[in-house]
Amino acid sequence: MAKPKHDYDSPDFYKLIEQLAMNGYTDEEIANEMNLSREVFGCMKNGNYENWTDDENERRGGQITNVLAHGRTKIIALLRGAYIKGAFGGKKTKSKVVKYVQDKCECMGADKKCPHCGGTGWVTLTDKAVIQESEMELPPNLQAIATLLYHHDPTWRKMEKKQDDEDALYSENGIDIDKWMTDNTNE
Repeated sequence: MAKPKHDYDSPDFYKLIEQLAMNGYTDEEIANEMNLSREVFGCMKNGNYENWTDDENERRGGQITNVLAHGRTKIIALLRGAYIKGAFGGKKTKSKVVKYVQDKCECMGADKKCPHCGGTGWVTLTDKAVIQESEMELPPNLQAIATLLYHHDPTWRKMEKKQDDEDALYSENGIDIDKWMTDNTNE
């Protein structure tokens, strides 16, 4: 029998799987990183790997599933946090523009083989660069806020569904919504 590629009872084996899952790797990519085929890793995870006993399949398969779920839970929480921060806005972004000062070359562009300007007549003075830095605060992302509210606030969801139902009703009956809104706001 061939020597196994990993020590399947080692905590390091499961830590590696968790770390890869936390970095956003798919099962196939994890298998590839661990020098296993996708099919073998899938069998291990599902507890039906032919080179393991029933007890090993149950124990190791469950542990692989748990560390995958744990690692992916961490990355989802980080992504959700970044999404929420983006929705609120206020994130500061910095940009830097470096402008170099140009001066006329001694040859004034007459020498097409000039080592300083290459025949352009202009020399860039890198020691006299002007650095322009700016900082901008991002505004709130209203679409992200609406999405978050829809998925996490039942009152908002009811309000959105009611609006969608009304829009569908009026469009089915051939009612011009803009005209209807104008007519009904004066009541």
